[in-house]
Amino acid sequence: MKGRSGAMRAVRERLLAGGGALLMSLCGGAPAVADDTEIFVNTGAGGGVRPNVLLIIDTSGSMDTPVGVSKAPYDPTRVYTGGGCQAGRVYWRKGSGAPPDCASAPSVPVSANRCAAAAAALNGPAGLWTGRTAQWAEEHRQWRALSAQHGDAPIECEADAGVHGPDAGSRQRWARNGVEGNPWTDRADDQIGWSSASVHTLYSANWLNWYHGPPEDASVSRMDIVKSVVTTLAYSIDGVNLGLMRFSQGGGRSGRGSEGGMVIHAAQDIASRREAVTEKVGALEPDGTTPLTQTLYEAALYLSGGAVDYGRESRPMPSVPESRRPEDPSRYRSPIEYQCQRNFVILLTDGEPSDDSGMESKLASLPGFNSIVGSCDGSGGGHCLDDLAKYLFSADLSPALPGTQNAVTYAIGFGPDVAGSELLSATARAGGGALYSADDITGLLSAIQQIMGDIMQSSSTFTTPTVAVNAFNRTRSLDALYISVFRPEETLRWPGNLKRYAVRDGRIVDAVGRDAIDPATGFFRRGAQSFWSATPDDDRVDAGGAASRLPDPAQRRLFTHIAEAGASALTAPANAFDLANTRLTDELLGTGAPDLTREQLILWARGVDVRDEDGDGETTDARRSMGDPLHARPAIVSYGGSAANPDPEDIVVFVPTNDGFLHAVDARTGRELWAFIPQELLGRLADLYRDPAVASRTYGLDGDVRVLRFDADQDGAIDPSAGDKVWIYFGMRRGGRHYYALDVTDRTRPELLWKIGPAELPGVGETWSPPTIARVRVGGAAQNGEHFVLIFGGGYDEAQENYTYTTDASGHRIYMVDAASGRLLWYAGGPGGTGSPDLPLAQMTHSIPARISVIDTDGDQYADRMYAADLGGRIWRFDIWNGRSRGQLVTGGVLANLGAAGESEPSIQNTRRFYYAPDVSLVQRRGADPYYNLAIGSGYRGHPLHTGTHDRFYSVRDTNPFGRLTQSEYATLAPITEADLVDITGDIANATVPATARGWKLELRLNGGWVGEKVLAEAVTVNGVVLFPTYQPQSPEITNPCVPVNGLNRVYALQVDTGRPAVDFTNDLQLTAADAFTVLSQTGIAGEVSLLFETQIAAGGGTGGQDDSEGGNGAGSLLARRSVCMVGVEVLRSCVQPGGVVRTFWRKTSTE
Repeated sequence: MKGRSGAMRAVRERLLAGGGALLMSLCGGAPAVADDTEIFVNTGAGGGVRPNVLLIIDTSGSMDTPVGVSKAPYDPTRVYTGGGCQAGRVYWRKGSGAPPDCASAPSVPVSANRCAAAAAALNGPAGLWTGRTAQWAEEHRQWRALSAQHGDAPIECEADAGVHGPDAGSRQRWARNGVEGNPWTDRADDQIGWSSASVHTLYSANWLNWYHGPPEDASVSRMDIVKSVVTTLAYSIDGVNLGLMRFSQGGGRSGRGSEGGMVIHAAQDIASRREAVTEKVGALEPDGTTPLTQTLYEAALYLSGGAVDYGRESRPMPSVPESRRPEDPSRYRSPIEYQCQRNFVILLTDGEPSDDSGMESKLASLPGFNSIVGSCDGSGGGHCLDDLAKYLFSADLSPALPGTQNAVTYAIGFGPDVAGSELLSATARAGGGALYSADDITGLLSAIQQIMGDIMQSSSTFTTPTVAVNAFNRTRSLDALYISVFRPEETLRWPGNLKRYAVRDGRIVDAVGRDAIDPATGFFRRGAQSFWSATPDDDRVDAGGAASRLPDPAQRRLFTHIAEAGASALTAPANAFDLANTRLTDELLGTGAPDLTREQLILWARGVDVRDEDGDGETTDARRSMGDPLHARPAIVSYGGSAANPDPEDIVVFVPTNDGFLHAVDARTGRELWAFIPQELLGRLADLYRDPAVASRTYGLDGDVRVLRFDADQDGAIDPSAGDKVWIYFGMRRGGRHYYALDVTDRTRPELLWKIGPAELPGVGETWSPPTIARVRVGGAAQNGEHFVLIFGGGYDEAQENYTYTTDASGHRIYMVDAASGRLLWYAGGPGGTGSPDLPLAQMTHSIPARISVIDTDGDQYADRMYAADLGGRIWRFDIWNGRSRGQLVTGGVLANLGAAGESEPSIQNTRRFYYAPDVSLVQRRGADPYYNLAIGSGYRGHPLHTGTHDRFYSVRDTNPFGRLTQSEYATLAPITEADLVDITGDIANATVPATARGWKLELRLNGGWVGEKVLAEAVTVNGVVLFPTYQPQSPEITNPCVPVNGLNRVYALQVDTGRPAVDFTNDLQLTAADAFTVLSQTGIAGEVSLLFETQIAAGGGTGGQDDSEGGNGAGSLLARRSVCMVGVEVLRSCVQPGGVVRTFWRKTSTE
C-alpha cells in the first residue's frame, strides 16, 4: 500500500502551525469580522491568570536625599486647571506611555465610564487607571476595543466582571454581546472573553491637568516620591498580584552592615490589598546600604518557594508570615500557582550595589544555576546581579508545574547616581526586561506605568490563545524550520516576522541548542532564542528574526512593477520603490499634502520611522518591521552553491506578507535580499501608514508561494548558463484576484514573468487556490518546451462569508495556464460569470478555494488525473487526455456529493463546505482491487466559531484509479453520497468497512455531541494511516484558567481502510476508542499534520524540476534517518513510523 498519491507527489513535508497572538478586541453573537480572524475577537468566557509582580524598593540611606521637583505629588482634593482638560470627561490611551494631550486624546463623558474600578481610581488617590477595557458598539451589538469611532458609548472593564454592571444596583454584572440595546447579562457563562481585550489607561481630567499644568517648584525626598508613585500604582491597576520587598536596615546611621532584604507584602490580588500596600510603603524609612544582589537572591527564593535566608533575621522585620508556608515557616510559599502565570521583578534603586558581596556560593546553590549561568563574571560588589537576573529569566522556578515558570526583571534607576548604569542595563537585558531612568515624580510614574503596561500586555499572551490562524507557516530545509509569525492588532496593520529554528533528534531547538517549545502550551518556551536573533525573543513577534535583520532603509532593495514602464526586470529604475522613481506618483500612492506626502510614505514603507513609532523622538531612524503572514506559507529555494562547490545551506526563503511585500530572505543570515510589492497594492500603503482601527481588515499578499525549480543538468546547483530555472508563483488570497510569477533564477535580479487576473481568468474569485505545478501537453497550444503548467481552482467568492449557504458568482472554475507565459490553456466552469469554459459543468456552482490534487497515474511524468473539492460539499474528478486540443483535453464530473449543494432549502446542519483539497493515496490490499482513497474533512473556515453545521471527515474511494472516462460516461456517473459511506462513528474501535464499500465517514461528535468541531486543514496519509486535525470552538464549561478560550485542537490518526484508531495515543498498549485522537496544547487553528524527516542527502545526481516549497533540495534522493510528526510547532510524541526510504523526487517534473 502506498501512503501518498502517485508520481507527481513526493512525500510532502508541509509544516504548518499557529503563532504568537496577543488578542486585541472582542466580539460575539454573529461577529462583524467577515473571515477566520473572528477567532481573535470572540474568545468565550474563560478568564486570565493574574501575573505576579514583585516590586523591590531601595530603602538605603540615600533615598532620604531631597530632590527639587517641578511638581508636588498629585493631590486628588485639589482642582487643577492648567492642562486644558475638560472636567466631566474621562480621557484614555491604548496601552501605557506618556499621558495624552487633552486636545487630541479621545474621551467620553464620566457617565459613560461604567467601569466602577476605574471610576474609583480616577476619583481617588491615583487619578488614572490601567486595565483591560471594552466599549459598546451598538451598530455591531458587540463590546469592542476602545475607539473614537464609538463616540460616547459606554466603557466597561474586566475588573468589574461579576461585581458591577451598568450601575451599582443591577443584577446584570457581566458584559455580553449580540443583544441590541442590552450589553449586560446576569449569566457568567454568557459574558465576553476579557482575556482578549486591549489594555488601556484611563485618566481623569483633573489628573491630566495636574500633569500638563504649569510647574510648581517643590523639594521632596526620593523616598517620598516613591511612596507617592507606589500609592498611585496601587490604586490604578487591577488584575495583578502585587508584592513588595525592601532592603534590610543596617549600615548608615545604625552602623550595622546590611544583609539582603525581606518580603514586606506577599504577592496578592491588588484589588483587595490597596490599603495594605500603601500602608506598608508609607512606613518605609531610609537607612542602610544597597544590597541589590542579596535582595534579588531573596526574591528568587520567594518566587521558587525556597528556604527563607536573609528574610529570617532581616531588620526591621523578617519576611511577613503571608509569604511563608503555614505548615513550614522556614520556607517561602511561592506565589506561582499556574503553569501559564507570568512573573516579574521590578528593581527600583537610586544607587549602585554596596555591602553586596560574597554571593557566589549562595547563587551556586540555586537549582541549575551553574548549568544555566556558570559563574559570576566581572568583579566588585554586586557583580553577580546581572547573572542572577539571567538565572531568573532562564530557570524553571516551579518545576512541579508543566512548562517553564521564569521571571522577567525590570530595573528603574532613580536619580543621577545611576544614570546610564552599565550594571543595571546589563541586569535588565539579561533578565528579559528593560531599564528605565527617572529623576522626578513624573519620570518615575511614567516608568512604572510603562512597565505595568508591558506586564499586562505580555501576560495576556500567556493566558489567552497564543496560536493564531496559521500563525506559523513553516517550511523545512534539512534540519531547519522557517517559521512565520504574526500578532493580531485592533488596527489595520499587524506585525509579523520570519524566524528560524532547527529540528534535532525529534526536538525543535533554538539557536543555542535548547528546547524551543514549551510542551504545556505548544508554543515557544520563554527564553527561547531563534536563529538570526541576537538575544532571546521567545514569543515576541517583532523581536529578533528576519525583521531585526532588515537592511538600513537607504540600503533596502524594494521593487514594484509599473505596468506603463514595460520593464520586466524588477531591478530596472522604472520599477524601483524609492524617492528617485518619478513614476511613483501621488495618484498611484494615494498621497498628497498636507495629509500625507509622497516622500513620507515612500520613506516609511522603506523602513524609516517617520511616525516615531518607537517613541524615541527621532523620525529618521530605522523602523525594522514586517507585515503579517496571516495565511501565506513561505517557500524555500535551495540554490545549491555551484557544481564545483556544493552548498546545501545556499538557500533563499520567500515570504509574502499583508503589508503587500514579498520578501526574499537569505536563510544563512536572515538578511533581506530584496522585496517586491505589486502595483495593485501600492494604493493600500497609505492606509497602512495611517493604521486606523478597523472592524474588518483588508489584506495584501496573503497566498502561498509555489516554486518551480528546474535543474536541467541535475548537478544540484542552479546555474542559469546551464539552462536551470527557478520560477516562483503566488496568489493574493484575501488581498485580490491576481496571480504573479517571478523569475528568481538569479536571486539578486528578480524579473516579472507575468501577472494574470480577471482579464485573463474569466470568473476568477479571490486567488486562494495555490497553484499545482505539473506537466501537460495541450494539442495546438503554444507552450514552454518542458510543458510545465499551473493548475488551480477559481478561488473564493466572499459571499461565502455571509452565513447563508449560497451558490457563487465567481470562483467556480478550474484553470490551467502555461507556467512560463501565464497564457490560459484550458478551464472548466459552471453557469454564470464571464467567459465560455472549455469544459462547461452545470453542477459547478460553488467556488473552489483549495489547491487541485494532480496525479500522474502511469509514471510518464505527465499529469493524468485531477481531484478538486468545492464549498458546496462536492468532490470532483477529472481525466487529462494529453496531446488533445483544449476542447477535448479534459473530461470530468462529480465523484461525490456530501454537502447540501443542489438542495433548494438546505438545513443548516447539512451545509458542509470543503475549503481544502482531498489527500489522495493509492491503496492496494492483497487480494483486492486497488483504489484511490480521498481523505477530506468539512468545516466552515470563513466562520470557524460557527457551530450549526454537522461536519464530518470522509474517506472516499475512487475504485477506478487508472481508467479514464469520457464526458458521456461522466454524465451518467452516480455521485457517491452520505448514504453510500459506512458510518464508523458509533463504534470506531471495532469499525468494519467492507472491501466493496465506497468509503467511510466519521461524524465529528465523539466529544459530547454536535459542538462545532470541524476540519480546517488538509489530511495527510502515511503508511496506511490518515492524520488530520480538527478545531472546536471553546466550550464555556472549560474553566481552567490556563486553557486558552478560543478553541480546542485535536489530531486524529485512523486506519485508511477501516477508520479504526491507528496510534496508541493513550500509551496503554492497546487501541481503543480513546486512541482515535489526542488533544493538542496549542490553540488558535492548528495546521495540518506534518511528517518531517530529519534527512541526509544520498550521493549521486539531482532531481530535475520540483516544487521546492515542500522542502526538496534538488540534490539527490532523500533518505529518512528519523521521522517526526508535528502539528504547528508541537511534536506528537506518539505517531506513525513510515519506515526507511522516502520516495525520490521525479526527474524533470514538478511536485506539489
